[in-house]
Amino acid sequence: MNVPNKITTGRLLVTVVLFVYLVATDTCAGSNSWHPIIAGVVFILAVATDALDGYYARKLGQLSDFGRIADPVADKLIVCGTLVFLSVSPWGRTFVPAWMTVTIVGRELLVTALRGYIESRGIPFGARWDGKVKMILQCIALPAMFLWRFVDLRWGGGLAWALDATYWLAMGSIWITFVVTITSGARYVQAAAELLRDGERAV
Repeated sequence: MNVPNKITTGRLLVTVVLFVYLVATDTCAGSNSWHPIIAGVVFILAVATDALDGYYARKLGQLSDFGRIADPVADKLIVCGTLVFLSVSPWGRTFVPAWMTVTIVGRELLVTALRGYIESRGIPFGARWDGKVKMILQCIALPAMFLWRFVDLRWGGGLAWALDATYWLAMGSIWITFVVTITSGARYVQAAAELLRDGERAV
């Protein structure tokens, strides 16, 4: 296994560690202020390796089918899984209600299915720039929610300005993320339809 694939595999393992931590510490409902901040740090650690494995894959010329498939799966797993945990928690659903999580997860599954189908026909269908922007926004919104929870548990109303600032950071970023997620998903569907039409004309 080459270096980029080891990094991707490591990200999958860190994702599992995060989910186990969320369950074991009851992060999404418990009252320990350090649990959400630790969860946010682990989340950032996991998603930060996304750029790292891509960098080494290009630099070392070690692009592989495993990395091309496993890399986006790892990204979707950690984002969608964390959204599920948050949307069923008493405070998390304030930012990300269940319907929003279902919509985002549905979009990710649809794009993954389209990409798999199109590439199975020998047509390249890589990530788009707006899909990458969507991922960056998700990586801001989810840690922002954990940060708000930390501030809320640590200081509550005693530090009102910080509570308000982190609240609007989390709320604003998740709604921007949601809009970009939907619009980028629509563009993926449009691009997929055009590729399939062009492929049929070429036959």
